[in-house]
Amino acid sequence: MHSLVEAFFWASAVGLAAPILLAALGETFAQRAGVFTIGIEGLMLSGAFAAAAVSVSSGSLVVGFVAAAAITAALGGMYGAAVVLCRADQVVVGIGFNLVVLGATSLLRRQLFPTGMTVPDTSLVDRRAIPLLSDIPWLGRVLFDQNLLVYALYVLTPIAVYVLFRTRTGLLVRAAGDGAEAASAKGIRVLRVRMWVMVLNGTLAGAAGAALVLINSGGVFVDNLVDGRGYLVLALTMFARWHPAWVAVGAVLFGAADALQFVAQASFGGDVPTAVFLMAPYLLALTAWVVMGRRSNAPTDLGRPLLA
Repeated sequence: MHSLVEAFFWASAVGLAAPILLAALGETFAQRAGVFTIGIEGLMLSGAFAAAAVSVSSGSLVVGFVAAAAITAALGGMYGAAVVLCRADQVVVGIGFNLVVLGATSLLRRQLFPTGMTVPDTSLVDRRAIPLLSDIPWLGRVLFDQNLLVYALYVLTPIAVYVLFRTRTGLLVRAAGDGAEAASAKGIRVLRVRMWVMVLNGTLAGAAGAALVLINSGGVFVDNLVDGRGYLVLALTMFARWHPAWVAVGAVLFGAADALQFVAQASFGGDVPTAVFLMAPYLLALTAWVVMGRRSNAPTDLGRPLLA
């Protein structure tokens, strides 16, 4: 129990939460606009592969990160065209997209990088302590001795809250997912709003995938690197009631569940199978789905195509 209150544990939880939070912010906007992106797992995996492949080829971490976001922005637009413009079933398209991306990235890795994919230098995204703030007892170690992505999310999360609830853009997004037909009758271009939100969702999901491979995995890409985290993103978005601030809180809880496996392995050694602790984030996600299924206040048009 002492390990669970140590600064190192919660610093690890915040670091592990960052990619999930980044993807969940995009998914929050998507679901607020009425699009349930089952395929976010595939978008994150596409971003992870693109980031690693471009970083290895170009020798630049920044180029790899930007390429991942750009490629998944395009994929998000294509995904949106299928479910928004063509009105395809969102669940079927999402599952199919995940399977295609899993197969494609595995094939491309074997064909293009038969000896493995390892980014040569990831020092740019190492932890960087903020002077003075990192000296604050406990809190400084947890919040102000992190990587650049975590610091970026300190800014991005409140911006997401402001945009969603205090701007006309946010009002259009919420109207597209909560009364789409009425919004369309009032002249709001619901399909256009949903398409742009899917591009945003793809961009952030790709950036999250890039963070997974470049930061959390130390620059090493392996098949199925995302390993179900996209489904954690979906659970987190619902668990947080589609509010970016609560998404941030929930992401840290998921990060803590992920970090718990390291504490447990150190505490119990080989007495308990590692797989038991690896299940912790997914058990938390399942619990969130069950609870939210009973008390859901989801956008009324979530998952429903606009037929008008």
